[in-house]
Amino acid sequence: MKGDARILIIDDDKAFLELYDEVLSADGYQVETATSRAQALERLDTPGFSVVLIDQKLQGPGGPDTGLDLVAETARRAPGAKAILVTAFASREAIERAFREGAYDYLEKSAVFEALLRVKVRNAVEAVRERRMASMDDDETERSIRSTWDAVRTEHDRNRKGLLLEHLTALLLKTIPGFVRLGSRLSNELEELDLLVQNASPDPFWQKESPYFLVECKNWSKHIGTKELRDLWGKMDGRYDRCRLALLVAPGGIAETVHQLQLQNAKQSKLVVLIGPGDLDWLIAGPDRSAILKELHQRAVSAASSGGDMESSL
Repeated sequence: MKGDARILIIDDDKAFLELYDEVLSADGYQVETATSRAQALERLDTPGFSVVLIDQKLQGPGGPDTGLDLVAETARRAPGAKAILVTAFASREAIERAFREGAYDYLEKSAVFEALLRVKVRNAVEAVRERRMASMDDDETERSIRSTWDAVRTEHDRNRKGLLLEHLTALLLKTIPGFVRLGSRLSNELEELDLLVQNASPDPFWQKESPYFLVECKNWSKHIGTKELRDLWGKMDGRYDRCRLALLVAPGGIAETVHQLQLQNAKQSKLVVLIGPGDLDWLIAGPDRSAILKELHQRAVSAASSGGDMESSL
């Protein structure tokens, strides 16, 4: 996971370096910088970057377009990273050359720069992560699950914790046949992460559920409360109305009032499975995660239908 959050900025404009750091650090990424070609080459020889943002007009002995030359160097020295050319003047020739030499995307310094920066970097990071995850064998996946869970529990920065939790959830889904993560939406201001998952499971148990389900992760160090359950029901009735099943994941714990509200106001056609830190421990350690998730599902069904006590890891 460390590489999934590591970004290299190659730019010699102090104001833009500060902007990059402010925007990307707030999204949980580890930001490193280089202000010259020599520094950039030195950084690129350090493995582990996911994204390299290269300013086209980086000054140097090669002229005002020295930064453009670094696209090919990035492809050669950091083949696992996605290079994004950043330019204030997106000429056709420069863009065509950048893509020809291996650029993943380009970004203009325009009035909507910050918004596009966040979207394009996130898209690039997700592409790198999916490629890395696809190349993992079962043993590598299990090691990554355990190390990422350890990092989630010890990380204090909420934005970094959000990225770690997203990665952990994606890894867990990878081990359950037929559960395909379609996309995610991270909101650091609300400290929440929504993942939309396609249910293409061959298991008859899961085939009875809706073709899509929602996973909401709360990257909190404290217990979640009833507001979070109400908000999740609202999402399932609103923009995620095709999801009849949701998983509410809270590594910081779940207040007893959440369970009480769930029992009192069970939705007939919507089911929320509560997953606290003890349940996460169980999922991470268990050899059959589909079977464990079935038990958590049945626990939620039983509690909602009977109104009886529901045990959960708080």
